[in-house]
Amino acid sequence: MSDVFPSVVAEHATTGPVLRTSTAERIRLVPMPGPHPVPITVDAPLTVEQRLLRNMGEYEEAWADLASRTLEENPFYTPAFAGPAVQHLPDGRHVTAILVWGGPAEQRVLVGFFPVILPRSGVLPAAARLWQPPLMAFGVPLVDRDHAQGVIASFLDHLGRRGMRGTGVLFQLLAEEGPFAVALRAVIGETDRQMRVFARHRRAILPASSSPGSFVTLQSARKRKELRRQLRRLEDLGTVSFTRACTPVEVRDAVERFLALEASGWKARAGTAILQQTGDVAFLRTMTRRMAHEGRCEVHVLNVGQRAIAAGIVLRSGDEAFFWKIAYDEAFARFSPGVQLTLALSHAQLDDRTIAYTDSCAIANHPMIDHLWHGRLSIADALVGTHPRPSLAMRFLAMHEEGRRKLRVTAKVARQRVAGWLARRG
Repeated sequence: MSDVFPSVVAEHATTGPVLRTSTAERIRLVPMPGPHPVPITVDAPLTVEQRLLRNMGEYEEAWADLASRTLEENPFYTPAFAGPAVQHLPDGRHVTAILVWGGPAEQRVLVGFFPVILPRSGVLPAAARLWQPPLMAFGVPLVDRDHAQGVIASFLDHLGRRGMRGTGVLFQLLAEEGPFAVALRAVIGETDRQMRVFARHRRAILPASSSPGSFVTLQSARKRKELRRQLRRLEDLGTVSFTRACTPVEVRDAVERFLALEASGWKARAGTAILQQTGDVAFLRTMTRRMAHEGRCEVHVLNVGQRAIAAGIVLRSGDEAFFWKIAYDEAFARFSPGVQLTLALSHAQLDDRTIAYTDSCAIANHPMIDHLWHGRLSIADALVGTHPRPSLAMRFLAMHEEGRRKLRVTAKVARQRVAGWLARRG
């Protein structure tokens, strides 16, 4: 174990495997998909189908197959995540799946999956938007890696046939330099469509090429010394261990520890803990169990004795990992349990040779993870016109979207000021 996290005892506890496992064990966690058995005829016309996402049952096998050969990994749009989400999250019943199929009718293969919220009827220009509830952290749709530009163009053309209600489409939380964004810009360039970018920011990632020393360089000597002191004080309370739950049963039990930790702190006082939301907790339990059965979910736990004091949920998609959620016991806040867990989790991710990089799923300028992980991923929302050539309708739509975002920021600032004023009066 690196001296960045020097005294943690890695042991086989009830929450799952220890920090270091054999290469064979690690590889089994994420089975690599084999080649697709049915070649897709490139020159066959692509067809588009539209149906409610909650009615995707008969297509789930084709959907999962597409997720195994997608241009860019995104666990949030796989059947194991989006299926429970559409069932349990509030706006799930309004989500439409726009499906692009390739190949002849008798052997057609799903080559594009776009879950969208379609605008309702109206006379003004309106945009569809890729479905992105708060529990999702990435918005790249699933597109076959060998036919990306054709699939994207077919999707945009389909929306464009909706008239004013299909003036544009808002892609949210895209990786600006990712393969999908590159293909999208190529389609826009070829068809002279318009695009407007919003909410550009950079979030932390942990590339496989990172070294344990990178954590040291991003922290001051004073901070490193303080973290070591906190860890020694934590060891005075009991044996400190870091464990990783990987099997379905282990994940099930560790998720309950995570939920309890989150509900013990400020989120519960604010009424936003997942356990307080009936739909959210049903989704989380169902999703993590399904993903664990596929070997795509792990829960990392920091323990003092038999007590879990911090937990983080990591989701997998191909060779990429997503540090999705973290919670800690506020009774141990003076020991920085969230930071201690993240340091140990970072070593576990770097030790796993099947991971290309780990996405923090964090907000911009996150006060904790940005000081630990040096890699950055440029994220943005993109409003794309569905019709070739610039138009007044698209200009109106871009101005409306910009105004909506400014109004949302103003409302948030106003709420914070009112909350602060009430707190001072109390």
